[in-house]
Amino acid sequence: MRVKNLILILGVIVAYLGIIGYVRMSNDRTIEKRYYQVWREDYIKNQSESEQYVNAAGKNKPPFALSEAQGYGMLLAVKAGQKHLGSQTDFQKLDNYYLRHRLSNSNLMSWRQENKKGSLQDNPVSASDGDMIAQALLEADKVWPGHGYKAQVIKLISDIKKLESNRSAKIITVGNWANKKSHFYNVMRTSDVMPQAFEEFYQTTGDHSWIEIKSQMLTYLQQLSSQHKTGLVPDFAWISKQKQASPVKPNDVATKDDGNYSANACRVPMLLAASDDKEANNIVKKMLSFFKQKEEISSGFTLSGKPLYQYESASFSVPILVAASKYQNEGYGTLVEHEKYIFSRPLPANNYYDATLIVLAALNTNELTGLEK
Repeated sequence: MRVKNLILILGVIVAYLGIIGYVRMSNDRTIEKRYYQVWREDYIKNQSESEQYVNAAGKNKPPFALSEAQGYGMLLAVKAGQKHLGSQTDFQKLDNYYLRHRLSNSNLMSWRQENKKGSLQDNPVSASDGDMIAQALLEADKVWPGHGYKAQVIKLISDIKKLESNRSAKIITVGNWANKKSHFYNVMRTSDVMPQAFEEFYQTTGDHSWIEIKSQMLTYLQQLSSQHKTGLVPDFAWISKQKQASPVKPNDVATKDDGNYSANACRVPMLLAASDDKEANNIVKKMLSFFKQKEEISSGFTLSGKPLYQYESASFSVPILVAASKYQNEGYGTLVEHEKYIFSRPLPANNYYDATLIVLAALNTNELTGLEK
């Protein structure tokens, strides 16, 4: 009798756990689906029946497109496709827009398209932060093989190396305009240090120079990290002839925060955590140790750790959350819990950067939703 009761109790427990697991998974799927659908409603615009672009302006402003935004959109479409929340058609329409807005005689995308006289007009230069289009194409070839994405990406990777790299410094430059004749030829954007992407570029093309670029850019990042106890790195750095990295000064490149941990560098933790490279892991863990000590992660810091602004922002919290989730069993679990606040708020309709990173994290990181990858 006792054995029967024990079996009955165990059966009830198993059933209960199964129901809880199902409810949790169903809820997580609903969250992911809702985020992606809301994001598409707010930020995807039709250029034609076969083309779509990411409106970087937001929901209620005159639209414009960025190669960076298009790359993120293509990456989201792939991740959604993997989870059966989107389709290959969604991705293809974004890809078609990219293909139409490549620079003349190049596979690089125009960095910005603005509405002039009723149509979106291309800016005639590229920006390296749009190169995540290559990552999206690589992922798309895995999810939807046989659609020509691999052939596309091989051409794009070749042009990134040819038109957006400083061969002597072994860095990706900030755009094709930052060539040997430019004052900015030796400027490195820290969020262009993408060790996992460079590994994949090598595996796809067999070109070992991508491993050299990966190694050297990580060395520069390590130099910057070692200059402060915080481990924080600036948005941009100058690379000297002696292959030494130093933060740029305010307004050297784009804004007064060029030399701070700001709108570009905020992506670094996420990009480094995507790699299993030992040096990348050491750099990001040092940064996470600094963030772990903060009661609030503000929207930017000086390299010594002083907050730039007195408010939080998802574009800073999401990369930290994604990185901390990888190492949460190494003492960063509390940081994961602290930064999950981003999922308690509505998806912003007029900040494509924040909204896109939130959705990317939800689709790509199992610790955020409880789902397996």
